[in-house]
Order: sequence, then structure tokens, then C-alpha cells
Amino acid sequence: MADSVSFSLVTVLIIMGISLAFAIGANDETLSALVGAGVVKFKVALIVGGIATAFGMIFFSQNVGKTVGEDILGSGVKYTDIMLLAVLISSIIWLIIGSFAGIPLSSTHSTVGSIFGVLIIYSLTQGGVNLETALNYDKLLEVVLGWFFSPALGLLVTFILFKIIARFYLSRQRGLNQIEKSEKRFNWLLFIAVIFAEVWVGANSAECVGIFYGILSSNYISIMQYWFFVVICGIFVFLGIFFAGRYVIRNLASHMTNARPSEGVIIQSSSALILMLATFLGLPISHSHVIVFCIIGLNISQKKEVDKKGLLKMALYWFLTFPVAAILGGLIYWFFVLLGFS
Repeated sequence: MADSVSFSLVTVLIIMGISLAFAIGANDETLSALVGAGVVKFKVALIVGGIATAFGMIFFSQNVGKTVGEDILGSGVKYTDIMLLAVLISSIIWLIIGSFAGIPLSSTHSTVGSIFGVLIIYSLTQGGVNLETALNYDKLLEVVLGWFFSPALGLLVTFILFKIIARFYLSRQRGLNQIEKSEKRFNWLLFIAVIFAEVWVGANSAECVGIFYGILSSNYISIMQYWFFVVICGIFVFLGIFFAGRYVIRNLASHMTNARPSEGVIIQSSSALILMLATFLGLPISHSHVIVFCIIGLNISQKKEVDKKGLLKMALYWFLTFPVAAILGGLIYWFFVLLGFS
């Protein structure tokens, strides 16, 4: 009977892990720059961008997946099936709320927040588990510092990149015709920059891969099964972008119709470089945070006014994500404990 229940729970975990991949795709806003500039048709952008994201998740997500699925836990602590289930339910609920509200949320903050909340309740309800050792606080500190440094780095890189391109190329364009021809050239550079960025969005937004890494490290599945489910996650992140991500993408693209392709290239290139660096370091960061601060860096370099109202709205959701996910995750796990599942 116990084996049957365990098998059923692992099956549910697998379904929920794949669902998280769909939710991550549904909340991805990277393609909005491409759609707003009108470089390619909307469906083409969704298909090509979705494929790039799936590619990044399948081939480059292992470092981030290991951080979420194992390294963030304290020494000797392993995920139970119920813990993973609570983390998944909490993360998916918050990400879906953000998707249909048209607000890009951080899947990283949502998942790490859920893990934090679950581990607090786990340490309080399970004998012999100390809260001081339930988490790898050194690794958690690295992740949290990454959340702060990556947006600041995005602002700085974008500022410098714009100054360089403006100095050696944009400032040399004379007359409206020359400027328009220059911007048309940037259209295809924007396409390349966005696809490059999508690869690293998929690689870094690997919380679903982290869940499967946790299932693997807890010996619920084999290494071959793990890789099979990583591929399935890649497929479902594509489906999330194509079927549900269009809401966030359309919402943001509607505010980008006046943006120059050259500006989009600078923003997407900066964010992609930072995501790539964080991925190789195994640090899950928020692409939403990075991209917005890249936009701020561009505005500062051009001496433009920053949209403080829009920024505050997004900042509110970002601020709420970690604590809301932690509370949700903790309450869901506590509910399971009360039902006698843990």
C-alpha cells in the first residue's frame, strides 16, 4: 500500500513538474521586443522563440537545476515527495496568476520562496530537523545576492553598450533616410539577439528541471528517466510560450511599438549575456528583473524619463513573489502534514 501511494505521488510530481515548465513558458516576456518591433509575424515569433527556449532548457540548464534540486538544501536533507509537491503547487499557482494578469513574475523567486516556506514547516514538524541546518544558507545567500547584482549589472552593461554603439555607429548616421536604413539593419540583429536571449532564458529558468533533479537525488527516478523528463520539460516550455505566453507578450509588446530596433538589440544582448553568466555559475536569477533594469539603463543613457508608475507596479509583484510563495508553500505542506501524508 505504501509503495502504491509513493508511486502515485511521484506520478503526480512528474505531472506537476511538467506543468511548471508550461507555466514558465507562459510567463516569459522575452519575445515582446521582437513582436513590438514587428520584425516577424506573431506566430512565427512564438514558434522560433519557443524552440530556442526549449533548446536552452534541455542542453544548458543542469547547473541551475542542481542548485534548485539539491544544493540549496542543508547537509543531509533530501526532498520528500510531499515537499516537492507543495513546492510545485505553490510555484504554479503564483506564476499562473501573474500570466493571466499580464505581469511577468520571477519563476526563480516563486520556486525558491516556496522551497523556503516548505523547509520552515518541514523543520518545525519533523523530529530531528533543525531549521539552522535545513537550508544551505551559503548557497541561498549566493542566489539572493544574484537577484540584487544581476539587475544592477544589467543597468550598467546596457548603459555602457549604448554609449559605445552610439559613439561609433549611431551618431554617424546623418539624415532621416540614413537613420531609417540603419534601423532596418538592426531588425535582423534584434531577431538574433532575442533568440540568443531565449536560449539563456530557457537555461536559467530551470526550476522545473530542478524539481526533477530533486526527484532524481531522492532516488525516485533513474538518470535515464531524468533526462527523458528534461526533454519533456523543454517541449512543454515551448507549448507554454505558444499557447499562454502570448498574453504577457502582447501586453508588453503594445508598449514597445515606438521602440527602435537598435535599442531592442542593446537591451536583449545585455540581458542575454547576464543570463548566460548566471547560468554557468549555477545561479537562478530573474530575467524579468534584469530586462527591466536594462531598459532603465537605456533610458538613463539617453537621458529619458523612467516610467516610475509601471516600474512600481512590477516591483510590487516582484516584492510579493518570494513571501507569497513562501507562505503558500508552507501552508500547502502544513496541510499535507495535517492530512498525515508526511
